[in-house]
Amino acid sequence: MSSKDYASVLLRQSAPEGVDWRTMSVVARALLLTRASVLPLTILGAGQGLLFAWWSGKISDASFGGNAVSGILLGFAAFLGANLAHAANNLANDWRDYHDGLDRPGYPRADYSPHPIASGAMSSRTLLVAIGILTALAAILGGFTMVVRNEPLLGAFAIAGLILSWGYTDPPLRLKRRGLGELSAFIVWGPLMGGGTYLAATGSIDATALIATLPWALFVTAVLFGKHLDKIEADGSRGVKTFVVRIGERRARAFTTVLITAGYLGIAIFAIPAIGIFPWFVAPLAGLGAISALPALKIVAAPRPAAPPAGYPLWPLWHVGAAFLASRPAMGALLVGLVVGAILGR
Repeated sequence: MSSKDYASVLLRQSAPEGVDWRTMSVVARALLLTRASVLPLTILGAGQGLLFAWWSGKISDASFGGNAVSGILLGFAAFLGANLAHAANNLANDWRDYHDGLDRPGYPRADYSPHPIASGAMSSRTLLVAIGILTALAAILGGFTMVVRNEPLLGAFAIAGLILSWGYTDPPLRLKRRGLGELSAFIVWGPLMGGGTYLAATGSIDATALIATLPWALFVTAVLFGKHLDKIEADGSRGVKTFVVRIGERRARAFTTVLITAGYLGIAIFAIPAIGIFPWFVAPLAGLGAISALPALKIVAAPRPAAPPAGYPLWPLWHVGAAFLASRPAMGALLVGLVVGAILGR
């Protein structure tokens, strides 16, 4: 496959137009089945802790076997582990929802992109093996950082993230069905991920580092709201009482709009020199990002059309794509702002 084809998988969660996904390369199929298109949420969710540690000038080495191990390496190990854990969790959610009778033809997850089991790509047992391998790799990376840092709190962060992520669909928690899935996403993709990589990179944690993760957590939660908006009828009819189902479609659209707006405001406020959580020039970047996000935000705020526009690849998903597009400029503002701020120094 060409780079253009991979871009279709990563940006559109689908094979290129006219291409049967079964004929794609093994790597491309793996990216499609693990829903790698949503990994940018974790790339920034976990990466912001490492970037914030860099910007704050608090990255520190750790001692391991008589040698100093770079805090950057430890932060990156935690970052990579979080992304592997996210991929494993995507597959685990697919396994659980398939065996709960949800991810079948007629349910959005089985219709907008190939489902690992429902599409025939792999057996239920093979999927479990893949989940186990990815989870084991994530655990090895997490264990490495915890041992080198000699910091049990890293294990606590990882275990909390595991419980909330797997409890999203799995018993006994089943957070999604109880209307708590959105809240769990806010916690995992904010303080747990960002705080975990910050802790790995610095060997310590503080309130400011955790607070710095909150704006991005709002965006991730908004994306999940968008996904649940697209599945509100299917979930409601199957007894899946997400928070979106509980408050209704109109309120959920308004809530999603508020989350995205609050995310941009949070980034800008945190960059005010008197507050100083982010570099000052992140504020104008966030302002420009908010302006560029307005068209997507208007889609988030409006009801879904009766039919998709010509060539639209993700139908029956609609609001989740708009929420993702509205959040993307915020990702750029944070990434560029923190990297440039770290290079220039405080």
